[in-house]
Amino acid sequence: MHPRRYVCLLVAGALAPNFLLAQLSGPESVEYDAAHDRYYVSNTTSHTILIVDNFLNTAPFVSGLSSGPHGIELKGDTLFACSGGSIKGYLTNGAVPVFDLDLGAIFLNGLTTDGAYLYTTDFSTNKIYKVDPFNGSFTTLVGSTGYTPNGIVYDPTEDRLVVVSWGANATIHAVDPVLGTNDLLYTTPLTNIDGITIDCLGNFIVSSWSPDQLTKYDPSFGMAGVDLGAVGLNNPADIGYDPVHHIVMAPNAGNNTVSFVQLTYCNVGIPGNASSAQVRSYPIPTDGELMLEVPGVSWTPYEVMDMSGRKVHEGRWDEGHPIDLHDLATGAYLLELPRIGVRERVMVR
Repeated sequence: MHPRRYVCLLVAGALAPNFLLAQLSGPESVEYDAAHDRYYVSNTTSHTILIVDNFLNTAPFVSGLSSGPHGIELKGDTLFACSGGSIKGYLTNGAVPVFDLDLGAIFLNGLTTDGAYLYTTDFSTNKIYKVDPFNGSFTTLVGSTGYTPNGIVYDPTEDRLVVVSWGANATIHAVDPVLGTNDLLYTTPLTNIDGITIDCLGNFIVSSWSPDQLTKYDPSFGMAGVDLGAVGLNNPADIGYDPVHHIVMAPNAGNNTVSFVQLTYCNVGIPGNASSAQVRSYPIPTDGELMLEVPGVSWTPYEVMDMSGRKVHEGRWDEGHPIDLHDLATGAYLLELPRIGVRERVMVR
C-alpha cells in the first residue's frame, strides 16, 4: 500500500475532504480498477461517473447520462453501468462508449459479473436480468423474485448470485445463474440493505440504511452478522471491495461522501521470517508453471485474481511444487497467499 494513500484513506473513513464533497452528487456505486489503481464512483444526481485517484483527487470519466447511473461493474477493460432501463459500457481507457443495451426494464440498480455475463436487478419490477455483453443480448433470469432486489454479487466459490433486498428485516438470497432458482439464505434484523460485496476470506459484507452500517456475514450465513464499526456512514449504497488494498468502498448517498474502510483482518501477520519482500516467485513471466520460495512456510492456500479483482484460480501451494497456471490467458495477475498476508504480481505468457 502506498504510504500517502493510507493517510488519505484514514481521513476519508471519518469524513471525506471538502474537495471530494464538492465533486460527488448522489454517489451510488464504487468500483476499483486494479489495472489503473483507481476508483470509479457513479453519481445519480449529476448523472456522471467520476474517477478518484490515490490521493482522493477526482476527475470526470463519463457525463451526460439521461438516468442514474446506479450500479457499475468492471469487466475486463470495460466499465458497465445501469442507466434507467439500459446497460451502458465504456472503455476504461478514454471512456469510449462501446455498449448500450435497452432491457426494457424500469429501474436497474445492482450489477455484477461472473466474468462472462452481467447480472442486474430491476428494483421496480422485482426482476433479475442476465446480459451477454459479447452478443449484445439478454434474458430474464428471474421473472419475479418475491422481494425487492437491490445489491447483487457473484460468488465464485459456490457459483451463485447473492442478492440483498430492500425493506424491513431485509433478506439475503442465493440465485442460480443458469436456472434462476431463488433460495432464501438469511433473514436479517436490518432495514433497507442496499449493497453487497465479498471480502478476502469469502465473507459477505452488506450495507444497510437502518442502521447506517456495514455488516459482515460468514460464507455459510450460519452465524449472526457482525457490525464492522465503520464511521461516517449515511445511507451507504452499492458498496464495492478493493482486493489489492483490502478496502471496502461505501458511497454515502445521504451526505455525498465515500467511506473507505480498511479491513485490518485481511492484513494478517506473516509467520516465520516470510514477508512480501522475501517471497520469490519465478520465472517471470511464466509459461504456466510458477515456482514459489516462501521463507518459514511449507504450505499455504493461494488465490489468483485478474486485474479487475475477479478470482480466476485457487488451490494449495506446497514447498518445492509449482503452481499450475496453464489455464490462464496471457496477461498480468495478482497471486495472493491470504493465510500469510502476501501478494505478488505475476505475468503469464
